Amino acid sequence: MPSLAGGLNPVSSGDACVQTLASKQDGTVHLFNIDGLVPTWKEVCGRSAISGNDNSGSMAGFAAFNANQRLLDRDPYWLNTNMRAACSADSTTVKCTMTANNQ
Repeated sequence: MPSLAGGLNPVSSGDACVQTLASKQDGTVHLFNIDGLVPTWKEVCGRSAISGNDNSGSMAGFAAFNANQRLLDRDPYWLNTNMRAACSADSTTVKCTMTANNQ
């Protein structure tokens, strides 16, 4: 997210980010590297593509959220999911367990 829109880690190009494809398998979302580069895990950002099928469920109920928050088209917003990830990484794999911050 650009710094003008409140981004915390702005970059001049998305090429500075870890690039992944998100895919749900056996009920778990996995991120697969799609740019052929081995991540250093020091990147300041990440971006991921997700299929329309997997993404469609993530926005269920968004119309009610949108109306409740009085968002208009193209209004910027930040969604805090109150989640944290306990991640372990080696040179090719990152495995994270997502939990609510209050647990």
